[in-house]
Parts: sequence; C-alpha cells; structure tokens
Amino acid sequence: MPITSDEFCQAMRRLGGAVNIVTAADGDVWAGLTATAVTSLSAEPPKLLACINRQGLTYETLSHGRVMGVNVLGVSHKELAMRFAGLDGVEETDRFNDAGLWTTAHTGAPLLKSALVSFDCSVESILDAGSHGIVIGNIEAVRMEGEAIADPLCYLDGKWMTLAPLD
Repeated sequence: MPITSDEFCQAMRRLGGAVNIVTAADGDVWAGLTATAVTSLSAEPPKLLACINRQGLTYETLSHGRVMGVNVLGVSHKELAMRFAGLDGVEETDRFNDAGLWTTAHTGAPLLKSALVSFDCSVESILDAGSHGIVIGNIEAVRMEGEAIADPLCYLDGKWMTLAPLD
C-alpha cells in the first residue's frame, strides 16, 4: 500500500539539508525561493540539480528565462531564508526588496553577495516530477565569499541548524 502525503512529509523531516536560495531571472524579472533539494550532479562538465515547486513565480521565471542562481546560505542568513521561504509575510514578488545585497555574473541570475558560495547556471533541462521540476543547471560561474567557510545554515525536523565537527 502506498504511503500518504502526510507520511512522506513526516519522514522527509528527518532528512536534513543545506539551505539555499534558488533564484531565476527573465529579463528584468527576478524571482527566488528557499530550497534544500539541491545537489551536485556532475564534475565533468560541472552541473547541479535543484528541485523547484512548479507553483509560483520562481518556477515560471526559471522556465522562461532559463537561468538559475544557487546561493548556499550560512547561519547569518536565517532571516533571508525565512523571507524567501514565504515565512515572513512578504509577497513573493517583493522578496528581493530591502533584503540582502545581490549581483549577477555570466547568466544574469541573481547571486547573493554574502552567500558561502553562489553557482551561476544556465538551465540545461527541466524534468517534471509530480509537484516539482527537476532543474539541471550547467554551472557557468562560481562566486565564493571570503576564504574561510562560515557555519552553514541547515534545516532538519522543522528547525534551523548548523553543522559541528565530530572531532
């Protein structure tokens, strides 16, 4: 018997993930959302993938503009993560207003200047999979802030967290 949507959501709460802001651009239109479903795909050539909900402005902008930024967040970005997750009451169309310092690189996708690392990607393909699109991005440029890695922002069981070394 298949599991229910509620069972799936409860089980997935136990799968911790790095917190990212995935951005898209289509001309002058910028959109973005908070995502944990981001991972490396290939080193030769450099590719990553992000799973994006097909409802909303970010998926629409990404589908038309075919560019994507993946901005890996540190603990200092918690409020920004909440904003782009829609948890602070700001409309989706206003998420970039007065929130973080943004730049662009090769593709024109918004990149957070203070991110631990930002990946500037052209969209190779989008595979529809249930409620989400699996977006494969060709990494065109990488932007790293500073030389040392700060504490990464993570999400597990509905809580914001970070990592700590075991030894």
